[in-house]
Amino acid sequence: MKWLLLATSIICGALGQLFMKAGMQSVGALAAFFPALQSGSVSAEQWFGVLWVVAGIVCYGIAMLVWIYVLGHFELSVAYPLLSVGYILVYVGAVLWPRIGESFTLEKTAGIVLIMLGVALVATPTKANNHE
Repeated sequence: MKWLLLATSIICGALGQLFMKAGMQSVGALAAFFPALQSGSVSAEQWFGVLWVVAGIVCYGIAMLVWIYVLGHFELSVAYPLLSVGYILVYVGAVLWPRIGESFTLEKTAGIVLIMLGVALVATPTKANNHE
């Protein structure tokens, strides 16, 4: 159960990032959005973007609440590095989700592979933390 909750926290955090990015692409610069809001000239696309941003904030809130539970059930030296799986999810999501449409590059992918290797090292049970 605790591993499922750790995964939930990581996934919600990654979704929060993706949703906020998708929303801000529609909202545009906040410096232009707030005057448009005051004048009543916010477009439907911008309002749709605001919904994405709110969804991202909700996901972040869920991730934080679940993370508080996780902290009580994992060693911090194990749980915190595992959060870096979120970097992998965000990269894959940003590349695959057409709404965001970021580019796939060899350099970014090499960085993700290094993160995955680090996560594997941290997650590998040792005699000292076999009680996990």
